[in-house]
Amino acid sequence: MTKKATILLVDDRPANLIALDGLLGDDERIVMTARSGREALEILSEEKIDLILLDVQMPDMDGFELAQELKGRSDTAEIPIIFASAEKLDHASRLKGLQEGAVDYLLKPLDPDLTKAKVNVLLEVQRQKKLLLEKNALLEKSALLISNSADIIGIVDVSKMMIEQMNPAFTTLLGYEAGSISSRSFLSLFEETDAEKLKGLASSENERISFEAKTLSADGSFKWLDWNVVARGGKWFVNARDITEIKQLNATLERNIIQLEAANRELESFSYSVSHDLRAPLRAIHGNAKAMEEDCLDSLNDEAKTYLKKITDNAIRMDRLINDLLAFSRIGKKEVRKSEVDMGDLVRNVFSEISQSQSHKAKVEIQEMPIAYGDRSMMSVVWTNLISNAIKYSSKKDQPEIKVGGRQLNGEVEYFISDNGTGFDMAYANKLFGTFQRLHDASEFEGVGIGLAICQRIVLKHGGTIRAEAAPGEGATFYFTLPVR
Repeated sequence: MTKKATILLVDDRPANLIALDGLLGDDERIVMTARSGREALEILSEEKIDLILLDVQMPDMDGFELAQELKGRSDTAEIPIIFASAEKLDHASRLKGLQEGAVDYLLKPLDPDLTKAKVNVLLEVQRQKKLLLEKNALLEKSALLISNSADIIGIVDVSKMMIEQMNPAFTTLLGYEAGSISSRSFLSLFEETDAEKLKGLASSENERISFEAKTLSADGSFKWLDWNVVARGGKWFVNARDITEIKQLNATLERNIIQLEAANRELESFSYSVSHDLRAPLRAIHGNAKAMEEDCLDSLNDEAKTYLKKITDNAIRMDRLINDLLAFSRIGKKEVRKSEVDMGDLVRNVFSEISQSQSHKAKVEIQEMPIAYGDRSMMSVVWTNLISNAIKYSSKKDQPEIKVGGRQLNGEVEYFISDNGTGFDMAYANKLFGTFQRLHDASEFEGVGIGLAICQRIVLKHGGTIRAEAAPGEGATFYFTLPVR
């Protein structure tokens, strides 16, 4: 919306002010009036004025004195003034008025058409002047942005592929002297293959062009720059950003991926070896031990019987460890297939399955649980491990208790399982989710220490987190979160 022009009329006679207001006022203007120089100064201290129509002959402060006062102030020096006089001014007076800031004169009685015409012209000049100042301010801002940009910004003549202009970032990033920029071939900045591609792009009719290229620095080294071009009027308006570090990081990432893939292949080979090469002799040991127990038990003394039992128990434990290790390996490779999972129903099913194979006396409380979005089979593995641990580590209590529940958080859901069992010292909590890490002796609670590592791997694959809170002798609570979607 265009701002209305504001005119200030200064005259000590009210009739003159009324007449001028009626002559010059319209919907596109604001007309303000003052009956003395002092009153005019008060208005000018508060309002932005575009044009002043000023009576020369006024008591106290005449028009010349007011004009001189306004010219001496920075905020009013540029306001155009039209003097109005009832007397024809001599050459000296006219000259004095012009020196004090007047741009024109009108003789009273005022000619309406001439007055309106002069006012219209001066207001239009003032409007254009304001627009020019605004555009200059914008240009100055743009120039500052371009000069201080960390990205290269410049112009290339497409017909000759010569650089016309570049901002200081060109010197900062590539090291060329500012004076040598305008005489440099744009194509000389690139390797031969890329330069040939750019020639082809220059002859195309594409208005927008983007490419990444190794760009030659003044010291002979290359930097990777991401170039964006707008083609218009035979010129390329170019913008380039240094992506050398990103390229280096990507190269490092690619090398790491190759190394990771090699490590995964080695792990798969190891898993195969564990599954086949180790299990065969382990089963033979266990089978021979069982055969000896069945055929020769009566002829063995007590010490031999003890050794035989240790062989059998350790073979079983080793087989369980191998199974857990393979399960941990498979979880890492398994694809997550997400769907809505009724966690309350899943937890009840897991408790039921565990109770059928493992008798316990724990009092179980399953609270309300929000629906999850995840892989149901993987979530079943998580709950099986967490519930089995809760039953195991609370089994030595006279009245073991287990609580399971969940709640909705911002952007995720959180589930928990707590028991009143043996607990643990939080100083060792960092060991909880490592493979084969145990906080209790195997003679006290059986297990190989891989269940929580499997839980963590599954939760992380879902984009969630897992943690624990506990105290020795006061039980433990495990929490894990999952994204809502």
